[in-house]
Amino acid sequence: MCRITAVISARPASHGDLLCGGPKSLLAQAGAVKGRYQDDGWGVAWYRGGKPALVRSEGAARLEKDAFAAAAGKAASRVTLAHLRYASAPGVPKAAQVRPENTQPFSACGLAFAHNGTLFIKDEIRSLLGKYAARVRGTNDSEVLFWQVVKMLDAYGEPEAALEAALDEIRTVWISCKDKYRGKDAPYRGLNLFLASPDSLTVLCHAPRKKRLGALLTPGWDYGAIAWRSEAGRTVFSSEPADGGPWKKMNDPEIASARARGGRIELSFKRIAL
Repeated sequence: MCRITAVISARPASHGDLLCGGPKSLLAQAGAVKGRYQDDGWGVAWYRGGKPALVRSEGAARLEKDAFAAAAGKAASRVTLAHLRYASAPGVPKAAQVRPENTQPFSACGLAFAHNGTLFIKDEIRSLLGKYAARVRGTNDSEVLFWQVVKMLDAYGEPEAALEAALDEIRTVWISCKDKYRGKDAPYRGLNLFLASPDSLTVLCHAPRKKRLGALLTPGWDYGAIAWRSEAGRTVFSSEPADGGPWKKMNDPEIASARARGGRIELSFKRIAL
């Protein structure tokens, strides 16, 4: 599973302390554990003048530390989303996965998006994208998820409803196609979704595993359990704690909604019944 850190702040700010400034930062996670290196691409998305700005590379962040740090330094924004990729697209050879078009975050329609996990039924979900299917450029299941979320956002208008509807559609489709996926007991392995706009950040935490791996740099933290905290002027969501401070765990499944309004962050959580 990939690594993601997302921050929403009441006013535009950079967040190098979480992205690349410490021993548990997102960049530190890139090469933390041999055999679990996040070497298949990285990206940083933020907003400039209300529009997404994006720096991405299909290289390994642990080998491109200066470039990653430079991108993090540019990301002075109310909303910032950064991603390290461990490629796991189903049915695609590794060499074909590590390409620029498969690198996250994805961005379109004023949104930025990142996914941590694997969607096994990407072909079935892509077949339901309608006009959005033509916008898919790569072979990444996460990009299919992005356009599914865009489809749902256009239909329902609110990011919380869009993420919940995407999850519901995936689970509904699974009922009709699970016989094709023998050995799988769910349509995904990890469905942690991060959706950003110029003044909002919406996060779905859903990473069910019978046997969870440990986090990369936080002993005892379940791999896939999204960490979060609110502090002076900002709220942070991360695949695992990005520093040594206090962190809380999102419930599973749960959607968090954070909006920057009037110089403060409005934050709410919604548990989802499966």
